[in-house]
Amino acid sequence: MDFNLVIVDDDEINLMLLKRIIQKAGFHDNAHFFNSAEKAIMCINEIEASKPILVFLDINMPVMDGWELLDILHQGNIKTDINVIMVTSSIDLSDKIKAFTYPKVIDFVAKPFDIEALKKIEKKLPWRNHT
Repeated sequence: MDFNLVIVDDDEINLMLLKRIIQKAGFHDNAHFFNSAEKAIMCINEIEASKPILVFLDINMPVMDGWELLDILHQGNIKTDINVIMVTSSIDLSDKIKAFTYPKVIDFVAKPFDIEALKKIEKKLPWRNHT
């Protein structure tokens, strides 16, 4: 794979669904799945810096929510190229507007996530050749 994939969602059912969709679509074969933002940030800090990282991120999580993780990713301490897809059940327009104030956020996708959403995301990846 030409990028690392990190999925962050506190709901185990959503994690399982995303895993199945990603595998079925052939989108990535070695994604990292986390049920907390804290575990995800530890992984992101350890990932090989030579490949970009794509993060699928839920907003509403206990302890550290998606906004807090976005703040950490935007502090500039991580040298790897990171892009974020917000995958959330939030229907609040202010969440969508806020998400796009973060330069690393390239899409905002409503749950339930499906293969069509994944195809649209793939077209937005800056490191993909879109011929």
